[in-house]
Amino acid sequence: MRRLIIWIAKMAMAVVYWVLKKFTSVDSNKIVFLGRRMDRTPLDFKLLIEELRQQNPDIRPVVLSRMYRGGFKETLRFVPVLLKSIYHLATSKVCVLDSYWPAVSALSHRSELVVYQIWHSLGKIKQSGLQTLGRNGGHDRSLANVMKMHQGYDYVVAGAKVWNPNYVESFGVREDQLLNFGLPRADYLHNEKSRVAARIHKRYPELNQKPIVVYAPTFRRGTDADGARRLVDALPMDRFNLVIKMHGSDSLLMPDSGFVEIPDFTATELLSVTDYLVTDYSSIALEAAILDVNTLYFVYDREEYLKNNGMNINLDQEMPGCVFASAEELSRALERPYPADTLQEYKNKFISLDLGHSTSDLAGHILTVGELCSQSLEHSSNKENSLISGSVVSS
Repeated sequence: MRRLIIWIAKMAMAVVYWVLKKFTSVDSNKIVFLGRRMDRTPLDFKLLIEELRQQNPDIRPVVLSRMYRGGFKETLRFVPVLLKSIYHLATSKVCVLDSYWPAVSALSHRSELVVYQIWHSLGKIKQSGLQTLGRNGGHDRSLANVMKMHQGYDYVVAGAKVWNPNYVESFGVREDQLLNFGLPRADYLHNEKSRVAARIHKRYPELNQKPIVVYAPTFRRGTDADGARRLVDALPMDRFNLVIKMHGSDSLLMPDSGFVEIPDFTATELLSVTDYLVTDYSSIALEAAILDVNTLYFVYDREEYLKNNGMNINLDQEMPGCVFASAEELSRALERPYPADTLQEYKNKFISLDLGHSTSDLAGHILTVGELCSQSLEHSSNKENSLISGSVVSS
């Protein structure tokens, strides 16, 4: 029954899209950004828009970003944004997305539209997308087939080349469709660390008193994870500041006390002041490696996670001495010297060491190969002025 409903919804979208393509034209300066991970403009989108405007001020960006957690109520909330995206896909020259967007994969687009999937990580530590179909941590295979999940991409932005086979498996693309540019956030981490750290310390001067441990676990679909509570019980809070940053789509069980709340800075921004990052299967470990942040892995549910989701690397092999099944073991590791050589080997293997120009490389590709702003249409300047601002278009 669910599959039938989704098929009907897909057909309805296709009809609306066909009509829109019939009675609209492409604005060669327009680029639409689509994301469903947060209710604000993602950092990667913001940085890329700024760079595109520097390289060509004629661009006309539209951003549609709406958090989607799944479920009936969330689907109803998401539908208006999805319908808006259909119009913008029909009239844009370029589309950039950082997550799966149903209308991009399920519909047949104009030949002029060029689609860039930039995803939201600097590598593929955990399995995702097509790699996890049929597992508890992934999507239903039959529904994914109906919606043509992850089809329709012209280019996929990847991190270091060592991850290429995993990107190919995850998105079902050829390797020659991969752009090993890294994400704009890699430039942000590389170039803005001192300025971001100064802002955080000014806002939270109490963080200067003790070393900062940031716990940032990955998303666990359908699981109320209790890693944060375990850490609070095990870590000596008189010696460390523990900051907990849950994934935006997660239902992490939070302790009642024993940690510092910093809601106005993201986990990526907090890396600028972090002494120890504690994570598990999350790609934030790659962001931390850029800044040489000491990283420990708290994998109390590893067997279950490997069964329900899967990994692309063996953490014990890549980060020996930094992977722990219990919070007590991890706490004791904080008292010992950190194996900096291990982290450096990890960084050399999994991070592109030519940092600082990911954003400009991607913007240049969009403007040249993607042919954004390749011609000026006189009538385009009067269209949708209320929407074209580079901010979130909400329903």
